[in-house]
Amino acid sequence: MKIGNKTAGRLGMILLFSIVTLTSVAAPSWTGTTGTENGWPLVNNPMQPVEGDQTIAAVEIWRLGHEDDEQEMIFGLIGDGLVDEAENTYLLDTILSTIYKVGPDGTVLENLGQEGDGPGELRNTMNMVFMPGGNLGVHEMMPGGIAILGRDGEPRPSFSFGEANSGAMHHITRMDSDKSGLVLGKSSTEFGSDQTVTTAHSLARYAADGTVLFTLFQKNEKQSGGRITLGGDGNDFTRYWSLGPNGQVVVFQENQEYKLEVFDSSGNPGMIIRREYKPVRRSDKEIEQDEREQEEMKQRFGGMDFPPVAQMARHITDAFARPNGDLWVQNSQGDHDCPENSIGYFDVFNPDGHYVKRIRIEADYDPLRDNFQLLGNHLLVFKEAQKAPDRTMSSGGGNMMMIMTSGSSSDDEDDDEEPRPYEVVFYRLP
Repeated sequence: MKIGNKTAGRLGMILLFSIVTLTSVAAPSWTGTTGTENGWPLVNNPMQPVEGDQTIAAVEIWRLGHEDDEQEMIFGLIGDGLVDEAENTYLLDTILSTIYKVGPDGTVLENLGQEGDGPGELRNTMNMVFMPGGNLGVHEMMPGGIAILGRDGEPRPSFSFGEANSGAMHHITRMDSDKSGLVLGKSSTEFGSDQTVTTAHSLARYAADGTVLFTLFQKNEKQSGGRITLGGDGNDFTRYWSLGPNGQVVVFQENQEYKLEVFDSSGNPGMIIRREYKPVRRSDKEIEQDEREQEEMKQRFGGMDFPPVAQMARHITDAFARPNGDLWVQNSQGDHDCPENSIGYFDVFNPDGHYVKRIRIEADYDPLRDNFQLLGNHLLVFKEAQKAPDRTMSSGGGNMMMIMTSGSSSDDEDDDEEPRPYEVVFYRLP
């Protein structure tokens, strides 16, 4: 039977409508469950995401510090970075106590700060944030406080924690900020005359002048006998959290649980996100390295005890709140599965807490040598940052002295390669 053009057109439209309808019906849907946990709304997610795996290719914009760098940048060690609204990047050199301001095309525009104790000078720097008013807030580790500079490097009123000469040490483990103020994960240690050591751990939101607005978590520890036990069960609310675009704080403190606690901008419980998870055992090399580092610390400083080295990897290693409200969660499974030249696999949760997909970010990255930062729709890779030599800082008051070291977390005795220059690579994410 011959079909006319009009009839064929109608049949084509009907067929097309049927295909679209069948496709939409067949589209995967979220299969998790909701409920409550300790009075919180709970979202339970299955092992697999709704949309499966996807790949994102990061677009390299500029690179500094490499052997052919025309600007001949030589870094001490870049430990942190920020990107402003004009896509200028601020790089904190934690060795040289200098902030490099880099333009959108990779041109170094100016150097801010220098090592010292005067106005606008920095010492023992660790990380930095944009303060609520737009200034740069730089964490000075010993004895603990935030130095504030204008984006032109001019000094601004800074603040510290406690009395400057009290002998107490205040260490900011993680910091972030938004228009409402700062969020700080912090540990404060005091040394008693009877050889007691008291440490207060807290996660709280602060006003720009250092006033505490509210506290999410707090824990006190007291040790005596002249010995300090470092570590513990791996649970840590001071380090493992992320600040969302609307002031939410996402906490993932448990070492061996896939659990995210979401607080609203006022510090009230929002929801708990969980997903089914298969634990990952750490490699023999990682375990042996930690055991070796513990023994070196004992011999170097004495008076320190450590818990047994963890055999299993931490479930959630980091989380990044995205500008669109999504949450990208880095975990040991994604790190273990990640192929070469990738930042890693990240679990993506939508604002409802649903596990929608797993993404892989392609970039020039070696997980055994480099570090990275996700900043909005930008990515910074710090080449060779994990190969930095140990750095020792000391401070104290009265008869007490605190010594702290930081440096490589992946030192490899078998690594006989020639030292490579520290580089910073700036990417945009599509």
